[in-house]
Amino acid sequence: MQPIRQIIDDAPHSVQIPADLQHRRIELIIWPLDPAEGVAAPPEYERARVDRIVIPDREERNARR
Repeated sequence: MQPIRQIIDDAPHSVQIPADLQHRRIELIIWPLDPAEGVAAPPEYERARVDRIVIPDREERNARR
């Protein structure tokens, strides 16, 4: 059986489940496709500006001090 994927432009109060899927174990995912009004965007984090990243090799990382 193929899964049903349907895009609804104006979501109703309730969604009908097809008869062949009723009383079965199913997964229903509801995902908005447009941004919600009044919801803030995630913050932009500042990143450190460095000239280079130094990653020690295995022997340096595991050396006993």
